[in-house]
Amino acid sequence: MRSLLIRVIVTFFITTLTIVLGLILVVNYQVSENFNSYLYMSGMHGMMMNRGNMSSMMGIPEEQFIMSLRHSLLLAGGGMLLIGAGVSYYLARSIATPVIDLNRAVNAVASGNLDTAVIVESKDEVGQLAMAFNTMTAKLKSNTVLRQRFLAGVAHELRTPLTILKANLEGIADGVITPDAEQMNSLTEEVDRLTKMVGEIRDLSLLEAGQLQPEFGLLDITQLLRQIVGKSKPLASEKNINLHIATDDRLPAVWADADMVNQMVYNLVLNAIKYTPEGGQITILAAAESGVVEITVTDTGIGIAQDEIEHVFDYFYRVDSSRSKASGGTGLGLALVKQMVLAHGGKIKAESKLGQGSTFTVLLPIALHQKNTVSP
Repeated sequence: MRSLLIRVIVTFFITTLTIVLGLILVVNYQVSENFNSYLYMSGMHGMMMNRGNMSSMMGIPEEQFIMSLRHSLLLAGGGMLLIGAGVSYYLARSIATPVIDLNRAVNAVASGNLDTAVIVESKDEVGQLAMAFNTMTAKLKSNTVLRQRFLAGVAHELRTPLTILKANLEGIADGVITPDAEQMNSLTEEVDRLTKMVGEIRDLSLLEAGQLQPEFGLLDITQLLRQIVGKSKPLASEKNINLHIATDDRLPAVWADADMVNQMVYNLVLNAIKYTPEGGQITILAAAESGVVEITVTDTGIGIAQDEIEHVFDYFYRVDSSRSKASGGTGLGLALVKQMVLAHGGKIKAESKLGQGSTFTVLLPIALHQKNTVSP
Protein backbone atom coordinates (compact mmCIF):
# COMPACT_ATOMS: atom_id res chain seq x y z
CA MET A 1 0.00 0.00 0.00
CA ARG A 2 2.96 2.32 0.70
CA SER A 3 4.25 2.59 -2.89
CA LEU A 4 0.80 3.38 -4.29
CA LEU A 5 0.30 6.00 -1.59
CA ILE A 6 3.67 7.56 -2.48
CA ARG A 7 2.68 7.77 -6.14
CA VAL A 8 -0.57 9.52 -5.25
CA ILE A 9 1.26 11.96 -2.94
CA VAL A 10 3.91 12.72 -5.60
CA THR A 11 1.21 13.33 -8.20
CA PHE A 12 -0.63 15.68 -5.88
CA PHE A 13 2.60 17.47 -4.90
CA ILE A 14 3.78 18.02 -8.49
CA THR A 15 0.35 19.23 -9.58
CA THR A 16 0.07 21.61 -6.64
CA LEU A 17 3.66 22.88 -7.01
CA THR A 18 3.21 23.48 -10.72
CA ILE A 19 -0.01 25.41 -10.23
CA VAL A 20 1.55 27.49 -7.46
CA LEU A 21 4.68 28.33 -9.51
CA GLY A 22 2.56 29.18 -12.51
CA LEU A 23 0.35 31.44 -10.44
CA ILE A 24 3.42 33.13 -8.94
CA LEU A 25 4.79 33.88 -12.37
CA VAL A 26 1.46 35.16 -13.68
CA VAL A 27 0.96 37.27 -10.55
CA ASN A 28 4.47 38.68 -10.93
CA TYR A 29 3.57 39.66 -14.45
CA GLN A 30 0.44 41.43 -13.27
CA VAL A 31 2.29 43.09 -10.40
CA SER A 32 4.93 44.40 -12.79
CA GLU A 33 2.17 45.98 -14.91
CA ASN A 34 0.49 47.55 -11.89
CA PHE A 35 3.82 48.70 -10.46
CA ASN A 36 4.74 50.39 -13.73
CA SER A 37 1.40 52.19 -13.79
CA TYR A 38 1.89 53.23 -10.16
CA LEU A 39 5.29 54.69 -10.91
CA TYR A 40 3.89 56.66 -13.80
CA MET A 41 0.94 58.03 -11.79
CA SER A 42 3.06 58.91 -8.75
CA GLY A 43 5.48 61.09 -10.70
CA MET A 44 8.31 58.65 -10.48
CA HIS A 45 8.20 58.19 -14.19
CA GLY A 46 11.10 60.58 -14.52
CA MET A 47 13.21 58.39 -12.36
CA MET A 48 12.24 55.42 -14.46
CA MET A 49 13.04 57.48 -17.51
CA ASN A 50 16.49 58.05 -16.08
CA ARG A 51 16.70 54.28 -15.61
CA GLY A 52 15.41 54.04 -19.13
CA ASN A 53 18.21 56.33 -20.23
CA MET A 54 20.57 54.02 -18.46
CA SER A 55 18.96 51.13 -20.24
CA SER A 56 19.26 53.05 -23.49
CA MET A 57 22.83 53.73 -22.75
CA MET A 58 23.27 50.00 -22.31
CA GLY A 59 21.58 49.41 -25.64
CA ILE A 60 18.34 48.03 -24.22
CA PRO A 61 15.29 50.30 -24.67
CA GLU A 62 13.01 50.40 -21.62
CA GLU A 63 9.87 49.20 -23.38
CA GLN A 64 11.72 46.35 -25.04
CA PHE A 65 13.20 45.32 -21.69
CA ILE A 66 9.79 45.26 -19.95
CA MET A 67 8.11 43.43 -22.81
CA SER A 68 10.89 40.86 -22.85
CA LEU A 69 10.52 40.37 -19.10
CA ARG A 70 6.76 39.97 -19.37
CA HIS A 71 7.10 37.56 -22.25
CA SER A 72 9.61 35.46 -20.36
CA LEU A 73 7.37 35.34 -17.32
CA LEU A 74 4.40 34.20 -19.41
CA LEU A 75 6.44 31.55 -21.19
CA ALA A 76 7.88 30.25 -17.92
CA GLY A 77 4.45 30.12 -16.29
CA GLY A 78 2.89 28.39 -19.27
CA GLY A 79 5.77 25.97 -19.54
CA MET A 80 5.54 25.06 -15.88
CA LEU A 81 1.82 24.46 -16.21
CA LEU A 82 2.29 22.27 -19.28
CA ILE A 83 5.11 20.23 -17.72
CA GLY A 84 3.18 19.79 -14.48
CA ALA A 85 0.03 18.82 -16.34
CA GLY A 86 1.98 16.28 -18.42
CA VAL A 87 3.71 14.70 -15.43
CA SER A 88 0.48 14.64 -13.43
CA TYR A 89 -1.38 13.05 -16.34
CA TYR A 90 1.30 10.38 -16.74
CA LEU A 91 1.30 9.50 -13.04
CA ALA A 92 -2.48 9.55 -12.82
CA ARG A 93 -2.75 7.35 -15.92
CA SER A 94 -0.20 4.88 -14.50
CA ILE A 95 -2.51 4.47 -11.50
CA ALA A 96 -5.86 4.57 -13.26
CA THR A 97 -5.14 2.30 -16.27
CA PRO A 98 -4.47 -0.91 -14.29
CA VAL A 99 -7.56 -0.22 -12.17
CA ILE A 100 -9.67 0.23 -15.31
CA ASP A 101 -8.26 -3.02 -16.74
CA LEU A 102 -9.07 -4.81 -13.48
CA ASN A 103 -12.61 -3.46 -13.57
CA ARG A 104 -13.09 -4.76 -17.11
CA ALA A 105 -11.67 -8.14 -16.12
CA VAL A 106 -13.95 -8.36 -13.08
CA ASN A 107 -16.98 -7.65 -15.29
CA ALA A 108 -15.81 -10.31 -17.76
CA VAL A 109 -15.48 -12.92 -15.00
CA ALA A 110 -18.87 -11.91 -13.60
CA SER A 111 -20.37 -12.60 -17.02
CA GLY A 112 -18.90 -16.12 -16.99
CA ASN A 113 -15.63 -15.72 -18.91
CA LEU A 114 -13.18 -17.51 -16.61
CA ASP A 115 -10.37 -17.34 -19.20
CA THR A 116 -9.92 -13.66 -18.40
CA ALA A 117 -6.47 -12.62 -17.17
CA VAL A 118 -4.91 -9.28 -16.31
CA ILE A 119 -1.43 -8.26 -17.48
CA VAL A 120 0.81 -7.63 -14.47
CA GLU A 121 2.98 -4.61 -15.25
CA SER A 122 4.32 -3.71 -11.79
CA LYS A 123 5.13 -5.15 -8.38
CA ASP A 124 3.31 -2.49 -6.35
CA GLU A 125 -0.09 -2.87 -4.72
CA VAL A 126 -1.91 -2.65 -8.06
CA GLY A 127 0.38 -5.33 -9.50
CA GLN A 128 -0.19 -7.54 -6.46
CA LEU A 129 -3.93 -7.04 -6.88
CA ALA A 130 -3.64 -8.11 -10.53
CA MET A 131 -1.68 -11.25 -9.55
CA ALA A 132 -4.26 -12.07 -6.87
CA PHE A 133 -7.04 -11.62 -9.44
CA ASN A 134 -5.32 -13.98 -11.90
CA THR A 135 -4.85 -16.56 -9.13
CA MET A 136 -8.50 -16.25 -8.17
CA THR A 137 -9.77 -16.73 -11.73
CA ALA A 138 -7.46 -19.73 -12.21
CA LYS A 139 -8.86 -21.34 -9.05
CA LEU A 140 -12.41 -20.54 -10.11
CA LYS A 141 -11.80 -22.17 -13.48
CA SER A 142 -10.19 -25.20 -11.84
CA ASN A 143 -13.07 -25.57 -9.37
CA THR A 144 -15.58 -25.23 -12.19
CA VAL A 145 -13.85 -27.98 -14.17
CA LEU A 146 -13.74 -30.21 -11.07
CA ARG A 147 -17.41 -29.61 -10.40
CA GLN A 148 -18.31 -30.49 -13.98
CA ARG A 149 -16.21 -33.66 -13.79
CA PHE A 150 -17.77 -34.51 -10.45
CA LEU A 151 -21.30 -34.15 -11.80
CA ALA A 152 -20.39 -36.16 -14.90
CA GLY A 153 -18.83 -38.84 -12.69
CA VAL A 154 -21.90 -39.01 -10.44
CA ALA A 155 -24.18 -39.34 -13.45
CA HIS A 156 -21.98 -42.07 -14.94
CA GLU A 157 -21.66 -44.04 -11.69
CA LEU A 158 -25.37 -43.86 -10.93
CA ARG A 159 -26.40 -44.89 -14.41
CA THR A 160 -25.04 -48.46 -14.21
CA PRO A 161 -26.68 -49.64 -10.97
CA LEU A 162 -29.92 -47.79 -11.76
CA THR A 163 -30.04 -49.41 -15.20
CA ILE A 164 -29.50 -52.85 -13.65
CA LEU A 165 -32.19 -52.28 -11.03
CA LYS A 166 -34.65 -50.92 -13.58
CA ALA A 167 -34.10 -53.80 -16.02
CA ASN A 168 -34.50 -56.46 -13.32
CA LEU A 169 -37.57 -54.86 -11.77
CA GLU A 170 -39.22 -54.53 -15.18
CA GLY A 171 -38.36 -58.16 -15.95
CA ILE A 172 -39.86 -59.31 -12.64
CA ALA A 173 -42.97 -57.19 -13.23
CA ASP A 174 -43.42 -58.60 -16.74
CA GLY A 175 -42.86 -62.16 -15.56
CA VAL A 176 -39.76 -62.55 -17.71
CA ILE A 177 -37.51 -62.90 -14.66
CA THR A 178 -38.37 -65.17 -11.79
CA PRO A 179 -36.87 -63.71 -8.61
CA ASP A 180 -34.71 -66.17 -6.73
CA ALA A 181 -32.13 -65.86 -3.95
CA GLU A 182 -29.28 -65.16 -6.34
CA GLN A 183 -31.26 -62.53 -8.20
CA MET A 184 -32.29 -60.80 -4.97
CA ASN A 185 -28.73 -60.83 -3.68
CA SER A 186 -27.54 -59.18 -6.89
CA LEU A 187 -30.16 -56.46 -6.59
CA THR A 188 -29.32 -55.96 -2.94
CA GLU A 189 -25.64 -55.49 -3.82
CA GLU A 190 -26.54 -52.80 -6.35
CA VAL A 191 -28.73 -51.04 -3.78
CA ASP A 192 -25.91 -51.23 -1.24
CA ARG A 193 -23.48 -49.78 -3.77
CA LEU A 194 -25.86 -46.91 -4.49
CA THR A 195 -26.39 -46.28 -0.79
CA LYS A 196 -22.63 -46.25 -0.19
CA MET A 197 -22.03 -43.86 -3.08
CA VAL A 198 -24.75 -41.44 -1.98
CA GLY A 199 -23.39 -41.51 1.57
CA GLU A 200 -19.85 -40.79 0.39
CA ILE A 201 -21.02 -37.97 -1.87
CA ARG A 202 -22.93 -36.46 1.04
CA ASP A 203 -19.94 -36.69 3.37
CA LEU A 204 -17.62 -35.22 0.75
CA SER A 205 -19.93 -32.28 0.15
CA LEU A 206 -20.30 -31.59 3.88
CA LEU A 207 -16.57 -31.89 4.52
CA GLU A 208 -15.64 -29.54 1.69
CA ALA A 209 -18.25 -27.03 2.87
CA GLY A 210 -16.93 -27.27 6.43
CA GLN A 211 -20.31 -28.47 7.70
CA LEU A 212 -19.11 -31.88 8.86
CA GLN A 213 -16.71 -31.22 11.70
CA PRO A 214 -14.74 -33.96 13.48
CA GLU A 215 -16.02 -34.91 16.93
CA PHE A 216 -12.71 -34.78 18.74
CA GLY A 217 -11.84 -37.06 21.63
CA LEU A 218 -8.92 -39.04 23.03
CA LEU A 219 -7.97 -41.79 20.60
CA ASP A 220 -5.58 -44.70 21.07
CA ILE A 221 -4.11 -45.07 17.57
CA THR A 222 -2.45 -48.41 18.33
CA GLN A 223 -5.69 -50.00 19.49
CA LEU A 224 -7.61 -48.55 16.54
CA LEU A 225 -5.14 -49.95 14.01
CA ARG A 226 -5.29 -53.39 15.58
CA GLN A 227 -9.08 -53.33 15.29
CA ILE A 228 -8.85 -52.36 11.63
CA VAL A 229 -6.38 -55.18 10.94
CA GLY A 230 -8.69 -57.61 12.73
CA LYS A 231 -11.71 -56.82 10.55
CA SER A 232 -9.60 -56.63 7.36
CA LYS A 233 -7.85 -60.01 7.72
CA PRO A 234 -10.74 -62.10 6.34
CA LEU A 235 -10.65 -60.08 3.10
CA ALA A 236 -6.86 -60.30 2.94
CA SER A 237 -6.95 -64.05 3.62
CA GLU A 238 -9.21 -64.59 0.60
CA LYS A 239 -6.29 -63.45 -1.57
CA ASN A 240 -3.63 -65.02 0.66
CA ILE A 241 -2.29 -61.54 1.49
CA ASN A 242 -0.10 -61.12 4.56
CA LEU A 243 -1.49 -58.17 6.54
CA HIS A 244 1.12 -56.96 9.02
CA ILE A 245 1.01 -54.17 11.60
CA ALA A 246 3.94 -52.52 13.40
CA THR A 247 3.38 -49.67 15.85
CA ASP A 248 5.29 -47.99 18.62
CA ASP A 249 3.94 -49.29 21.95
CA ARG A 250 4.60 -45.86 23.43
CA LEU A 251 2.55 -44.10 20.76
CA PRO A 252 0.62 -41.34 22.56
CA ALA A 253 -3.13 -40.97 22.41
CA VAL A 254 -4.26 -38.18 20.10
CA TRP A 255 -7.23 -35.81 20.04
CA ALA A 256 -9.19 -36.89 16.97
CA ASP A 257 -12.50 -38.16 15.65
CA ALA A 258 -12.36 -41.93 16.17
CA ASP A 259 -14.94 -42.70 13.46
CA MET A 260 -13.19 -40.54 10.86
CA VAL A 261 -9.73 -41.90 11.60
CA ASN A 262 -11.13 -45.43 11.53
CA GLN A 263 -12.79 -44.79 8.16
CA MET A 264 -9.76 -43.13 6.58
CA VAL A 265 -7.32 -45.90 7.60
CA TYR A 266 -9.81 -48.67 6.80
CA ASN A 267 -10.35 -47.19 3.32
CA LEU A 268 -6.59 -47.16 2.74
CA VAL A 269 -6.31 -50.81 3.84
CA LEU A 270 -9.24 -51.88 1.64
CA ASN A 271 -7.70 -50.00 -1.28
CA ALA A 272 -4.40 -51.85 -0.70
CA ILE A 273 -6.16 -55.23 -0.57
CA LYS A 274 -8.05 -54.39 -3.74
CA TYR A 275 -4.94 -53.70 -5.80
CA THR A 276 -2.54 -56.23 -4.26
CA PRO A 277 -2.33 -59.55 -6.10
CA GLU A 278 -2.59 -62.92 -4.36
CA GLY A 279 0.32 -63.74 -2.11
CA GLY A 280 1.22 -60.09 -1.65
CA GLN A 281 1.90 -58.17 1.54
CA ILE A 282 0.42 -55.11 3.24
CA THR A 283 2.19 -53.35 6.12
CA ILE A 284 0.67 -50.77 8.46
CA LEU A 285 3.06 -48.62 10.45
CA ALA A 286 2.42 -45.91 13.04
CA ALA A 287 4.90 -43.68 14.85
CA ALA A 288 5.08 -40.29 16.53
CA GLU A 289 7.79 -38.06 15.14
CA SER A 290 8.43 -34.30 14.89
CA GLY A 291 5.09 -33.34 16.36
CA VAL A 292 2.96 -35.57 14.15
CA VAL A 293 1.47 -39.04 14.21
CA GLU A 294 2.53 -40.76 10.99
CA ILE A 295 0.41 -43.65 9.74
CA THR A 296 1.56 -45.48 6.62
CA VAL A 297 -0.12 -48.23 4.60
CA THR A 298 2.29 -49.95 2.20
CA ASP A 299 1.38 -52.69 -0.28
CA THR A 300 3.09 -54.80 -2.92
CA GLY A 301 0.31 -54.18 -5.43
CA ILE A 302 0.20 -53.16 -9.06
CA GLY A 303 1.47 -49.64 -8.33
CA ILE A 304 0.58 -46.35 -9.96
CA ALA A 305 2.28 -44.59 -12.85
CA GLN A 306 4.08 -41.37 -11.87
CA ASP A 307 1.93 -39.22 -14.15
CA GLU A 308 -1.19 -40.52 -12.39
CA ILE A 309 -0.06 -40.11 -8.77
CA GLU A 310 -1.43 -36.57 -8.55
CA HIS A 311 -4.89 -37.80 -9.55
CA VAL A 312 -5.34 -40.60 -6.99
CA PHE A 313 -7.32 -38.31 -4.68
CA ASP A 314 -9.61 -37.02 -7.47
CA TYR A 315 -13.28 -37.92 -7.50
CA PHE A 316 -14.06 -41.22 -9.25
CA TYR A 317 -10.41 -41.86 -10.10
CA ARG A 318 -9.52 -45.55 -10.46
CA VAL A 319 -6.16 -47.13 -11.19
CA ASP A 320 -7.93 -50.15 -12.65
CA SER A 321 -11.55 -49.31 -13.41
CA SER A 322 -12.73 -52.86 -14.12
CA ARG A 323 -11.17 -54.31 -10.98
CA SER A 324 -12.52 -51.47 -8.80
CA LYS A 325 -16.08 -51.82 -10.04
CA ALA A 326 -15.98 -55.60 -9.69
CA SER A 327 -15.06 -55.18 -6.03
CA GLY A 328 -17.83 -52.67 -5.39
CA GLY A 329 -15.65 -49.56 -5.38
CA THR A 330 -17.21 -46.16 -5.98
CA GLY A 331 -14.07 -44.22 -6.87
CA LEU A 332 -14.66 -41.83 -3.96
CA GLY A 333 -12.78 -43.62 -1.18
CA LEU A 334 -9.44 -41.83 -1.47
CA ALA A 335 -11.09 -38.46 -2.09
CA LEU A 336 -13.05 -38.96 1.13
CA VAL A 337 -9.89 -39.97 3.02
CA LYS A 338 -8.16 -36.77 1.91
CA GLN A 339 -11.03 -34.55 3.05
CA MET A 340 -11.15 -36.28 6.44
CA VAL A 341 -7.41 -35.84 6.90
CA LEU A 342 -7.69 -32.14 6.01
CA ALA A 343 -10.57 -31.76 8.47
CA HIS A 344 -8.10 -32.86 11.18
CA GLY A 345 -5.54 -30.30 10.03
CA GLY A 346 -3.35 -33.08 8.67
CA LYS A 347 -1.73 -34.07 5.38
CA ILE A 348 -1.81 -37.10 3.13
CA LYS A 349 0.57 -38.15 0.39
CA ALA A 350 0.98 -41.06 -1.99
CA GLU A 351 4.15 -42.67 -3.35
CA SER A 352 4.25 -45.51 -5.82
CA LYS A 353 6.27 -47.42 -8.36
CA LEU A 354 4.49 -49.13 -11.19
CA GLY A 355 4.55 -52.90 -10.71
CA GLN A 356 6.10 -52.67 -7.22
CA GLY A 357 3.41 -51.22 -4.97
CA SER A 358 2.25 -48.05 -3.25
CA THR A 359 2.58 -46.27 0.08
CA PHE A 360 -0.02 -43.91 1.50
CA THR A 361 1.04 -41.74 4.43
CA VAL A 362 -1.29 -39.84 6.75
CA LEU A 363 0.17 -37.11 8.97
CA LEU A 364 -1.92 -35.92 11.91
CA PRO A 365 -0.46 -33.01 13.92
CA ILE A 366 -0.09 -33.93 17.61
CA ALA A 367 0.28 -30.29 18.65
CA LEU A 368 -3.22 -29.48 17.42
CA HIS A 369 -4.68 -32.42 19.28
CA GLN A 370 -2.88 -31.55 22.48
CA LYS A 371 -4.14 -28.00 22.27
CA ASN A 372 -7.67 -29.26 21.82
CA THR A 373 -7.37 -31.51 24.83
CA VAL A 374 -6.77 -28.45 26.93
CA SER A 375 -9.53 -26.40 25.35
CA PRO A 376 -12.05 -28.80 23.79
